[in-house]
This record gives sequence, structure tokens and C-alpha cells, in this order.
Amino acid sequence: MTPGPIDPAAADPAPHTAPAGRWVTGASIGPADIAARIAGFPRMLFEHRDLVLTCVRRDLEARFKGTLLGFLWPLVHPLFLFVVYYFIFTKLLAQKLPEDVVKGRETTLAVYMFLGVAMWSGFGDTLLRGAGSIVDNGNLIKKLAFPAEVLPLVVALVNAVTFVIALGAFLIASCTPLWHLPSWDVLLWVPVLLFLQVLFSYGLALLLATLNVFLRDTAQIAGIFVTVWMFFTPIFWVPYLPGIRESIAPYLGWIEGNPMAHLLYAWRYVLMHAEPVEIFPHDPLVSVGVFALWALGMFVVGYSVFLLGKSRFADEV
Repeated sequence: MTPGPIDPAAADPAPHTAPAGRWVTGASIGPADIAARIAGFPRMLFEHRDLVLTCVRRDLEARFKGTLLGFLWPLVHPLFLFVVYYFIFTKLLAQKLPEDVVKGRETTLAVYMFLGVAMWSGFGDTLLRGAGSIVDNGNLIKKLAFPAEVLPLVVALVNAVTFVIALGAFLIASCTPLWHLPSWDVLLWVPVLLFLQVLFSYGLALLLATLNVFLRDTAQIAGIFVTVWMFFTPIFWVPYLPGIRESIAPYLGWIEGNPMAHLLYAWRYVLMHAEPVEIFPHDPLVSVGVFALWALGMFVVGYSVFLLGKSRFADEV
């Protein structure tokens, strides 16, 4: 990904210099500086809005350029994963929802799994591509006073766009007998959840991208981490149904502490319109509130670590 021309006056100052091989800590930037930069992030983002939009557009164009399906690929990929996982869990492992739960709506488990796969495929890709975003664009970091925090953000925004495409396809399918279209008052939660999802994934991608500059094993570890996290998140199974809840009771506290479980719960509640009710036993506002705290905290942590290491990027990449 190569962004368009950058106005040096609008970019960040050139990196500081420090002895090679050392991690720059609070000696070069203090807590007050970090707090000020975090508070000024919206202003910085607004100043570089043209750069961000250009990079997002070019990334999308490069991803689908020369393909037959073009922008349909964001839908094809989660659909393919859904078919594979649906076959494994419902056919090979014979997982199904009780008849008294689905109440004649056989597509319930399919919709449940599709929403999980669609959300996770974009989130996982953000972490994997975001982890290498700074190292892979070392030429920009070295040659220009470039706002490096834009690089993981572009990855998060591109995956948000592809997720929106998948949601649009789902809403179109909801106008058929396969499912029912959620009410418009419920759909008003979509931009809120999407914003929180981008904020959380961006903060985590910033953290991984910074660590990867100094420890290149981070990108490989991130791949393992995302896979383990995926199976730890209720994408393919329903944790609150009788039988399953009892079997996972010793681990339920860990599962409910998983931020992505709360985000996925909220997405499903909105898009499945709280049906069947047995899948949604508690107020979704609780999950939204919990995930909002996670998203804000992860952004603060990720951006703080990024600011501590930024002065060394030009030497390390």
C-alpha cells in the first residue's frame, strides 16, 4: 500500500534519534505528553483525513483489482468459511438448536454462525495485517515525516468496509423468507457497534504493530493468538443453551470476560432482533457497556505503547 502525496507541514515531526537497539521509554516522552497526544488524536485524524481516505481507497482497489468478483469478495470469503464451519459443526458434530428454541425457523443456527464468521474474519484480518503494517511500510517511515499511526488504522477501516458489505448482503437476504429484517430502531445500534469494533481492533493492531517493530516474532505469535481466540469466542456454539451452559460452567467466567464475546453478543442481538430469546438471556446494553470500556482501554494502551516506541521506528524498520 502506497499512499498519495503527503504535505510535510501536515505530517508529524521527524523521528527523534537514539542509540540503535534500545527501547525508548518515558525519558523521551512522558505521561503528560502521551495524554495530550491521545486527547489530540481526533484532531490529528481530521488533519490527515485525506491521507486516510486515499489509503483506504487504494487498499480496497489493490485488494480486488483484476478479480472477477471484485467487491463481492468480502461476501464470498465469510460465506465460504461459514459453509465449512456449518458443515463441520452441524453435520459432522451434529450440533443443532432444540426444536423448542428455533420454533420452526431452521435457519437460526445458520444466521447465528454467519454473523459470527463475518465479524471475526474482518477482526482477525485487522490484527494479522495490522501487526505487520509498520514494518511492511518501512520505506514510508524512513523517508518521510509520516504519521505512522495511520497505517494500522487503514487496515482496521478497510476491514470495517468489507464487514459493512457483508452486513448489507445479510440485510438483503433478510427481506426474503430466509430471515426477517430487523426493525429500524434496532439498526440504529449498527454505527455504534461498528465504531467500537474499529476502536478496539485499531488499538490492538497499534499494540501488535509496535511490538512487531522490535520483536519480529510478534506477527507469527499474533496468528496463533487469533486462532486460539477465535475458538474461545462463541462463534460456532451457543453458550447459554441448556446442556452447553452446564458443560462450560467451569470456564464461563473466562468466556464472559472475553471482550469479543460481548461484541458478538451485541451484533447478534441487533441483527437477529433478539430471536430466539433463549440465545439472548441478558440485557445487551450490558455487553455494549463492557465492550465500550474494553475498546477505550485498548485504544489508550495501544496508542500509548505506539507513542513510546515511535521515535525508534525509523532505525528499526
